[in-house]
Amino acid sequence: MNEVMINKLKQKNKELINILIQKVRNEYENDIDLIGICGSFFTGDFYEKSDLDLLVVLNNDRGWGFSKCFILDDIGYDFYGSTWTKLEDMAKFDNTFASHAIDVDIVYSRNNECVERFMKLREKALNIINGSMNPEMLKKTKKHLDDSILSYGQMMLEDEIGIVRKLSGDVINNLTNTVCYLNHNYFKLGVKRQLEELMVMERVPKDFERYFNNVILAKSVFEIKQATAILIKIVRDLYDEIAEEIIDKPVPTKDNLKGTYEEVWSNWRNKIQYALENNDKFLAFSSGVSCHNFYNEMHISRGTALINLMKDFQAENLEEFSNAFSEAMEIYRHEYDKLGMQVVIYDSIDKFKVDYLGEYNL
Repeated sequence: MNEVMINKLKQKNKELINILIQKVRNEYENDIDLIGICGSFFTGDFYEKSDLDLLVVLNNDRGWGFSKCFILDDIGYDFYGSTWTKLEDMAKFDNTFASHAIDVDIVYSRNNECVERFMKLREKALNIINGSMNPEMLKKTKKHLDDSILSYGQMMLEDEIGIVRKLSGDVINNLTNTVCYLNHNYFKLGVKRQLEELMVMERVPKDFERYFNNVILAKSVFEIKQATAILIKIVRDLYDEIAEEIIDKPVPTKDNLKGTYEEVWSNWRNKIQYALENNDKFLAFSSGVSCHNFYNEMHISRGTALINLMKDFQAENLEEFSNAFSEAMEIYRHEYDKLGMQVVIYDSIDKFKVDYLGEYNL
């Protein structure tokens, strides 16, 4: 793009901004706090058809009246507002448009206090960028990863290629945000440069670009689903790797394990035995899944051994599954042994009464 075109675009943007400021001063002087240039005309990464991205911060609902969507010289423009609440979310990375809280050239403000408020939000966002990865940021990252998996699940229920492609796009959007957040970073140059920005970040899944493009180039429903699954897996692996570094591993203690082995006995042991005796496949299956979830939760929150109970489930051989269930209980009981804990078990109701009531047993 030559210098003449660049100057022409800049002059047109200047005129549009002046018109907007005039509109605000005439009708919304008490309703709009800030106007700033963001997007490609802030970064300089624009071309002849780039629109003008503006941050317009409202302080009340009346301010929405300034909004205008129009086409001029074959370019679409969208004068639209934002709120301080939304801007605060951006600064905390609860909203993925963090660039709108950082990369902004303010061209109008209602007063100095509005500028100062924005600068504090910018500082908050930059502190996150310049800081190290932490559990709070990891939690925000996990939401995008979980949303990508949710979209993939919806995709697996669809057969129409247009719907499947759309859902694969939702997955890509959430996965790019996941990787970006794992680098405690943000996208500065917009969608057209997103992959380029991502690939120069410090921690990116191996062959991410190839698998990313495989989703876009896929020609059939099967290929889209297959490529999307691979992309999710490699991003999830990176997440797990970084989470392992960030999150302190829990350690089993007498206090946090107290009563948990007895809980397994109470909730699932006898159900599994009943299911075996009555060949109740669904009871065995549902009880196994529930107990498996319990073991997972104990592993994540208490640091106990990881027990993969359902790998041994076979509907046609409940006896084998019952044996596997007993073996899993022994593995879990060993957590008690390591801490010198005793299983709380009584051989008579009288002994329970004495122990439970203590000094009040009369």
